[in-house]
Amino acid sequence: MNLSPDQITTLKKLISFKGYDEIDVQYEILDHVACRVEVLMEENPKLSLEEAFRKTHSEFGIFGFSDLEESYKKGIQKKFQSRYWTSLRSFLTSYRVTYLVLLGWALYFASRNFTLFGEPMTAPGWGVIALVITVIFFLIYYYRVGRQFKNYAVFKHAFSFMWGMHLILQLAFHGTKYLTGTEIPMEVSFEGIMAWITIIVTSICWISIFLLPNIIKEAAEETQRLKAIHES
Repeated sequence: MNLSPDQITTLKKLISFKGYDEIDVQYEILDHVACRVEVLMEENPKLSLEEAFRKTHSEFGIFGFSDLEESYKKGIQKKFQSRYWTSLRSFLTSYRVTYLVLLGWALYFASRNFTLFGEPMTAPGWGVIALVITVIFFLIYYYRVGRQFKNYAVFKHAFSFMWGMHLILQLAFHGTKYLTGTEIPMEVSFEGIMAWITIIVTSICWISIFLLPNIIKEAAEETQRLKAIHES
């Protein structure tokens, strides 16, 4: 037998009542539960949907659907990281890398024509400052646009991923003291190494900021396709 759309909606609510309120987690659990409920109701037509659901839940053991949830979230993490590195490689090997070149030129121009509180800054130093400003606007974007994804586990993982980058941002911010001169240190020294580490992590942060929204959207679209299958 095939479950009706109303029955699917009821199962989704029952899963939510069990404490699984993240939309993508719900549909991942539903994908497993619906199949088992169908089998049970075929074997015993007198069995109600709620009874079939309770029996299915008990078959998963004392932790219920927790193992499914944990497995799915681990899958999210692996898939998210895979998508991130794939997107990063795609960016660095496409014409879009010219955006970084143009940005570098703009920051070089700023370093030659402007000062910060009367102090000269190198191009990477201006880059760190611009990065901090961009992060602020990006967080505002996340708050406004990300509301449609806030109930997705993948969005929460992306936000924790960005929070993990907080350490990188701290390193970039504190590294500005090695980039305050008129020239970038080129010698093999502590100052020179720290200056180039700051440049690298700043570049990674810049790129990541613009890659993450599409990665989240792709993951959310997967859930929407799964949703369409169950609700059709």
